[in-house]
Amino acid sequence: MSRSAALLEWLRKTVADRGFAVGSLAKKSGVDRRRLRRILGGSEEMTVDELLALTEALELTPAELGLAEGTMVDAPAALDIEPKQREGVEVDPWGNHVQQLFEVAFGLGCDFFFLARTAELTDSGLPAAVLAQYEGRDLPIRLDAGYHKYNKPRYEAHTVTLTLSFDALYEVTIPWSAIHQVSFFPAEQEPRDDDSEETPEPPTPGTRPTLRLVT
Repeated sequence: MSRSAALLEWLRKTVADRGFAVGSLAKKSGVDRRRLRRILGGSEEMTVDELLALTEALELTPAELGLAEGTMVDAPAALDIEPKQREGVEVDPWGNHVQQLFEVAFGLGCDFFFLARTAELTDSGLPAAVLAQYEGRDLPIRLDAGYHKYNKPRYEAHTVTLTLSFDALYEVTIPWSAIHQVSFFPAEQEPRDDDSEETPEPPTPGTRPTLRLVT
């Protein structure tokens, strides 16, 4: 594996290990979200400034980057890893559909929206003013990808607990049974070079994305 491919693989692993989705990392680093998707996907080269921005956002130390006194030394051991096969999303048609949709939305790092029956949220931990405002109708909640890291979803057999922001931060526990609609807002896909609306061609089998720093 080339050093650039190993660095990209290590960077992706670090992003995942530190609980970032693309949206939240883009917001914290200041790198455009679509640009960041292309960088981490290996389809575009990364600038030194972008690497520094990501380094700061991920709170990486010089030692973790293999730096000593401002000089690049041998790659850290983490760069020697071989890429792991991406595991497919397991879908259970007989299981909890709402939970699976939440897991996919958080896993993709896309904005999503859901409706919950307010009548089932009395003991959820939601502010009383919010419950009063939506009494007798559905409560709409949109979770922006840029804040997924702070939502901290915790799944239980019958509920999901989220950290939500209203006038302050609240730990809100919502019964799965209360949620009856989930809508995704996926990241826009880049058009092909000919500006057509066709689906981009998949990468050639056997090739691996690489990363190269440019100034």
